[in-house]
Formats: sequence, C-alpha cells, structure tokens
Amino acid sequence: MWKKNKKQEPEYDYENDLPMEPEEEKKWYIRMFEPKEDKMENANRQILQMAVIFAGLFLCLIVYLVKFQLYDSSQVVASPYNKRMTHYGEDIKRGTILSANGKELAVTKDDGNGNEEREYPYGRMFAHVVGFNSHGKSGLESICNYELLTSSANPFVQLFNSLKGDKNPGDTIVTTLDTRLQKAAYDALGDRKGAVVALDPKTGKILAMVSKPDFNPNQIDKDWDSFVSDDKKSNLLNRTTQGLYPPGSTFKVLTALEYIRENPDDYENYSYDCDSSIIKNSVKISCYGDASHGEVDLAKSLAKSCNTSFVNLGVKLNQNKFRDLCEAFLFNKEIPFCLSVNKSSYSLSKKSEKSEIPQTVIGQGNTLITPLHNALIMSAIANDGVLMKPYLVDKRLDYTGNQVRAYEPEEYGRIITDGEAKILKSMLRGVVKDGTARKLNCDLYQAAGKTGSAENSSGDSHAWFIGFANYDDPDLVISVIVENAGAGSEYAVPVAKKVFDSFYNNGMDR
Repeated sequence: MWKKNKKQEPEYDYENDLPMEPEEEKKWYIRMFEPKEDKMENANRQILQMAVIFAGLFLCLIVYLVKFQLYDSSQVVASPYNKRMTHYGEDIKRGTILSANGKELAVTKDDGNGNEEREYPYGRMFAHVVGFNSHGKSGLESICNYELLTSSANPFVQLFNSLKGDKNPGDTIVTTLDTRLQKAAYDALGDRKGAVVALDPKTGKILAMVSKPDFNPNQIDKDWDSFVSDDKKSNLLNRTTQGLYPPGSTFKVLTALEYIRENPDDYENYSYDCDSSIIKNSVKISCYGDASHGEVDLAKSLAKSCNTSFVNLGVKLNQNKFRDLCEAFLFNKEIPFCLSVNKSSYSLSKKSEKSEIPQTVIGQGNTLITPLHNALIMSAIANDGVLMKPYLVDKRLDYTGNQVRAYEPEEYGRIITDGEAKILKSMLRGVVKDGTARKLNCDLYQAAGKTGSAENSSGDSHAWFIGFANYDDPDLVISVIVENAGAGSEYAVPVAKKVFDSFYNNGMDR
C-alpha cells in the first residue's frame, strides 16, 4: 500500500473524471516525488549539449574565416565587381603580361605627362585571351587583375616611392602562351570565323588560343559602341571557351570507345558494309558527300569517318552507359579553367526517343561542345588516359624579375584506362595514315587525330579537327574549328598542319 501525501493525493484521473489505476497512481507518485538530484542532472546535461552545439558553430565560423582569408579573399578582391580594385590603380602602376617566351603582351606606358595608357604590342593576335582593360575587363586582364595591381616590391622601395609621389610597380604575370605558336594559329585561321586551341597534354599549359572575328584592344574605346550594337559578328566572344558547336564526326571517338567497352573481346571483329546510307529508328543517315566506303571494321570506320557504320553500331549501345562515359569526359559539367567556359551538353539517355540516337552517335542532334573541351578530350587520350587541368598563368614576378609565385600543373583525374588510351591512339593514327587527315602525314612529326564536318542551321558545315603530334610521346594537342567552311579534312586539317609545323620547326622547349 502506497503512503499518500494528503495535499497531493491522486484520488482521481481529473482529466477524464475517473479513479486512477494502481499502476498509474504509482507512476504519478514517482514523477511527483523524483529526487531533485536527478532533475539537476537532466538540466546540466541539457546545458552541456547546448554548450557543445555553440562550440561547434563557433569552430565552423573560425574554419570558414581561415578558409576565406587563405583561399577566397583574393578572388573576392580580384572580382571585376569589386570597386576597391579601381582605387589600387591610383597607387600602383598596372603590371605587365608576358608570353612564355618573354614577349610583352600587355604593358602600361607613361606618355611623359603623367598619363598612363595600356598597350597591347600584338594587337588583335591575343585579343580574346589577354583581353582588355577598358569598359570593364576581360581575359587575363580580368582574372589577373589583383596580381597586376599588387606590388611585391621591397617595403622600403614602396615607402621611398610613396615619399616621392611615384606609383609602385605592379607584379608581372608570365603566361603559358607562346607568341610563335599563337602567330601560326592566328595566320592559319586567316579571315574565317573560328577558333584554335593548342596545349601541352602532359601539363595542361595552354600554348595558343585564337578566336575570330577579333578586335584591336588598343582601340577598344573607339570601337566599343559598334561592338555592342552588332550582335551578329560577336567580335568580343571568345569562341575557344564560349562558342558551342555540334562536334560532328569528332564525337565518333567517344562512340568508338563506348563500343569497345561494351564489346571488349569482340570489337576487333566488327564488320560493316557501307553503301553510303542507312535507315535506323526511322531516320536516314548518309555518309559525307554520299561516299560509299564498302567493307569496314571499327578502325577503318573511324579513319574514313563512316557515318553509316557508326549509326549501325551506335544504336546498339547502352545509352545510359554512353551518357556516363560522356559525362566522365566533362559533358554537362564545369570545365576547370580560369576563363569562363560554357558547359558542353549531351542529353541522350535511355529515356530519349530512339529517333534521336542515329544523329547523336555521329555528333549531331542536340550535342554541343566548345573547342577547348574538344581539346581536353584529345588531351586525355594523348596523355594515356589522364586529364590535366588547363591553365594560362605560369608564374608571377616582382618588378625586378624575382619569382613571387609559380603555378604548377594539376591533375584533374584519370578519365580512361591506359589500355583504352592506347587503342584509341592507334585508331587516331590511322586517320592520318590512311583516312580523312592524310594531309598531316609527313616526316617532321607523327600526328594523329579526328576530322569532323558538323552540320548546322547557320549554313555550310563547320570544319573540325582535333588531334595531337609526336605520336610516341605526345607533346602538342590541337583543336580547330572553322565556321561554315565545309569538310574538316579540307579546311581544319590545313590549319592544324601549320600549327604543328611551326611548333616542331621552331624547336620549342617541350
């Protein structure tokens, strides 16, 4: 029998106006007369939990502030939207931008009357990649704005200059660009619209980057209004990173790779008889120029760029796996690069209409790619399956030429296996030896690659070539597109050849 407190005796369940059950009565007494020590323990435990939570939040704040100070602050300061950078120029003379071979690409000159002017000695040749410094900023002038307006001069030198009323010298940026290779690419493209990108597959260094139509950065103030009002020529658009084009037959490299993956023991036995056209999934596809290639295996299908053969094998592929392969090659993803790069797009999946497959597997349909991205695909293959992140800035110097910082090559990751890379390299060599890129066959170097003729709604086909040279030990990758020109073998390959010729004839350090 429980001993009841007269004042707190629970005779009834007041909520329901019913007598309490014995078990409920017991629980009521335990709750009412629980020792105060247990209540204190519960309160202390809750206080401790709150203290741990607040300590964790404070620690997260500290980590964020450290990260911001070490990694993010320079990006915020260098942002073209940060008005503080405008005031830096009042005390610091904007630094110089140099090529990899020591030529001035952008320099600040004094006219003798205290007025400064930004000069671009190579004019139009480096217009898009170096950029401009008026009406906003673009290219390297934008992404290196903070470094160019920062002086790493000795503090005593800076103090002395301040006392004299002179500006301190900004740091110098040394790029990965080579003037000889840039000139070769610029001249080879001529008056046509298009783009050329050349890079080192082992490091990711961008050696040349040309886009046309271009502009003269020395006359940007004079020409600005006409550029803004004329949206058809898009002179200010850097086509290497922002131009999106159907990849055409250059995409067959990935289609071939997916077929090899799905048929590892049998791909060498593939055979198809091309008679110039094929109908699959109610879609008729013809080979370029209605060519009939006859009996072809997989390697010859790539060498001859046989549309019908690739449609024949492409409709049999697992479309979800193919999409995964394309996304491993950075389709639908951000390209890791300092300049702004538009995302390339690949939309085909198992849920897509079957009528979309024949066009997509030969690089048409809704697939779009930038010239830089196409160069990276070829770079991964040339570098035995490993993709290096592309970069433009090699090092930063103070005004005396002493190094402030060096930028090292950085690996993006392994995209394909070494074995897959070897198979593709061999096939791409066949495109040059006995295929659509035969004009690159020479004794000076051994080239490999893939041509493309991408149909589009704006006129004649865009001419493509992506490839690499020095086959046994690739050291130069190139991506060329010539807008509305026609066949890649006729218009893009000659551009690539002039760049390759310049690279190996000049004996550049590799």
